[in-house]
Parts: sequence; structure tokens; C-alpha cells
Amino acid sequence: MHIVGTKKVRFINLQKNASTSLRTVLKENTAIKGWYTTDIDEDHRYPFKDSALQNKDIIFIFPLRDPIKRKKSAILQKIHAKFGSVNNLKELERHVKGYLKQYLKYGHKLSYWHCDLFQKFIYDVFKSDKEKEIKAKFIFIDIKALSTTQLNKFLTKLDSNWKDIIIPHDNASSNNLFKEGVMRIIKKLSDDNDSGVLDWFNEDNWENYEAEYSLIRAIKTSKYYYSVGKLINGNKKGDSCLLE
Repeated sequence: MHIVGTKKVRFINLQKNASTSLRTVLKENTAIKGWYTTDIDEDHRYPFKDSALQNKDIIFIFPLRDPIKRKKSAILQKIHAKFGSVNNLKELERHVKGYLKQYLKYGHKLSYWHCDLFQKFIYDVFKSDKEKEIKAKFIFIDIKALSTTQLNKFLTKLDSNWKDIIIPHDNASSNNLFKEGVMRIIKKLSDDNDSGVLDWFNEDNWENYEAEYSLIRAIKTSKYYYSVGKLINGNKKGDSCLLE
């Protein structure tokens, strides 16, 4: 797991949750630093050290992403890693078909330990007993807000080191033509009832993410969620958890 940011304002950097964009910021801006944790270190099981959790001057920002979109992105990335060098269209279709046929439900064979850990942390901070133990401030934003000027202005108010740093909208693979070709194949296979491939576009064919969706809905109605509008006006008294 990877934390990206400054001494004051840090993002949780997770695979399929803007990790490529945040790594780009880390690489291209000397003011931005990175902190790592591991699943082996039991004392640091959450996305940052206990010492950081107890520091009231640190603000952690969690980008939220639709769980099905996250898993779709993961599957497409794995297809690219496995078959990105295949140039023959019929051969690529055969590979994609074979890969997708392994799923009884899309997503159930994909597991990122740190994404599960992230979910556990969010559940814990929403329990009043855990919430009281945490001194650091934390907020949630929609992943779509990452590359906005509103977020940049908000970050700059919190820490001037973020001035003029716009988080790019980067993807793990820059080969958009390959992705477009794969999506055409997936559409063809999904439309063919005899293909043996689950309809990619039918959410019933994906894992049951109701628990994750319920959690996201709860977050978005809490004081910890910052919409684009709140990023601009969130410092008003009574409207921001950052004033507590």
C-alpha cells in the first residue's frame, strides 16, 4: 500500500483507485513524497502508521470509486498484461474469450489484499469507538474529482506545496487502441448467447457489491464526504469535519 502527498495532506494510493495518477504526481513533483506499508507488518495494517493516525495535523484523502468499475478496470488490465502483444484479431478474440469464460461471476477471482484492507479501515472509522481513537483528519472524495481545479484549490488552501499540482487522469496502460479492440470483442461475446461468456454489461453477472455500495452511500451522506461543491465551500463552520 502506498501513501502519496505532503507532510500535511496525503492520498491513499490503491490499485484501481487512481494509483497510476498519484504515482505520476509523486514522480514529477519534488514537493510530493511517498510512504509505504505492507500486509506483512501487523502493526501497520491500516494504510498508514499508528503515529500518523495520532497526528491531528495530517489530513488523509480517500478517492472513492464504483466497485464494479474498479473490477472492470482490473480485468481489462489483466487482459492487457496477458495478451497485449497479440496482433491478430481472431487470435486475440480466442484469448479474451478463454479468459472471460473462467468467471462464474465477474470479479470473484480478483482480489487485492490492500483493497480489502481499505474496506476494513473504512468500516472501523465509521464505528464510534474507533473514530474517537483517530486524531488525524480524513475525508473522502469521488475519484472523478481528482483531476479538477477545485481539488487543487482545496489542497493548496490546506498546504501550499500543492500549488499548481493538478493530478493527471492517467491509466495503467496507455494503449487505448488495444482497450478499444478488447471492448469490441467483449461486446460481441456478450451479445452472443452461445459464446459461453457472461454478459459483461449485465450487473447481475458481477459479484454482489451491495455491501460496498451501502458503505459508499453512507460515506456520501456523512460529514467526511467532499463533493466538488464542498471542496470549494467546505471551510464554512458546521460544514466541514476539518474544523473539529
